[in-house]
Amino acid sequence: MTRMLKTVTLGIAASMAVLFAAPAFADWPDRPITIIYPWPAADPTSVAMRTIGELVSDELGQPVVINNVTGAGGTVALATAISAEADGYTLVSNWVAAQVSARLFNPDLPYSNDDFVAVAGVFAIPFTLTVAANHPANDIAEFIEWAEAQGRTLNFGVCAPQSVPRLIGEQFMTVADIPYNPIPFSGGCGGDNVTGLLNGTLDASVAVVPLINAFGGQIKHLGLLTDERHPIDPDLPSAAEMGYPVGWGGNAFGWGGLAALSGTPDDVVMRLQDAFGAVLTGDALASELEGNVGAMISYIPPGDFQEMWAESEILLAPHVQSILGSGN
Repeated sequence: MTRMLKTVTLGIAASMAVLFAAPAFADWPDRPITIIYPWPAADPTSVAMRTIGELVSDELGQPVVINNVTGAGGTVALATAISAEADGYTLVSNWVAAQVSARLFNPDLPYSNDDFVAVAGVFAIPFTLTVAANHPANDIAEFIEWAEAQGRTLNFGVCAPQSVPRLIGEQFMTVADIPYNPIPFSGGCGGDNVTGLLNGTLDASVAVVPLINAFGGQIKHLGLLTDERHPIDPDLPSAAEMGYPVGWGGNAFGWGGLAALSGTPDDVVMRLQDAFGAVLTGDALASELEGNVGAMISYIPPGDFQEMWAESEILLAPHVQSILGSGN
C-alpha cells in the first residue's frame, strides 16, 4: 500500500470514528448537581425549587442539591456561581433583581448576562398596588380618581431602594401621571412598607399578593401592576384593564429561573433544558405545588428566557438612571 493510500485510509477511519463516537458527555451526570439559590431556605420559592429539584433528580438519575447562598439581593449567589466549573454540575437561580437591576445600579458587579446560559424560566411573581383596608378606593381606576382629587404629591412605598418592584411601581405611577414621592424601605415588599400603610405615612405601596394572608383585613390589593391577569389571584384586575398599562409584558414581573455557566458543553445544557422543561410543564409538579406557590411557577423556554435578560435590561435601564440622577 502506498503512503498516499495509507494516509487516505487512516483519514477515512478517523472520520468514521468521530462520526459514530458517543457524545463526549454521554455519561453525564455521574454525580450530584448543585443549584446555588439566592434566597433563604424558608422562602416559598426556595421550597418550590427543592420540589423541582427532587423531580429533576428522577429525570437525570442524580441528586439535585439546593445550596442557599444569600446576601446582597441575590448578587452573592451569582458571584459565587461564576467561580464554579462550567460542567453542568453547578447551576444558579438567576433572578431579575440580581442579574439585571443590581448590575444597572452597580456596574462593578463581577458578572454579566454573558456569563450564563439559560436552562429555564421558572418563576414569575406579579406586583400589586396596595393600600390600607380603609382606603376609599377599591380598584386602580378609583385610586387614580382619588389621587387626582388630592392635589398633592403622594407618598408611595416602593419596597427596597434598588429593587425591581420599585422600578415597576414607578413605571405605573408615571403611566398614570400621578405625582409621587418614592419611599423605599430596606425590608423589601413585606415589611415597613405595609406598616406605613397601616399608620398612614404612606398613601399606597407596591406589594405582592401573598401579603393578604399575613395582614388579613388590614390591607387590600387594588390590582396587579401587569398587563394581564395572573393565576395567583384571577379575580384581581391588571393595571392595563383599568386603562394604565405598565407596558412591559413578562418583564413587569419578579422573574427567576435557572442558568448554567457559559462554556458548559452544549449536550449537557440540552439535557438540563430538557429535564427541567419536562418537570416544569408536567403534572407531577402541579400536584405537588398548590396555592400561591404553585401559581408563581411560570415555565419559560430557554431561548425566550435568555432573551428576557436583555429585554429587562433595556426596559429597566432608563428608570435606574433616573433614580441615580435624582439621588433617591
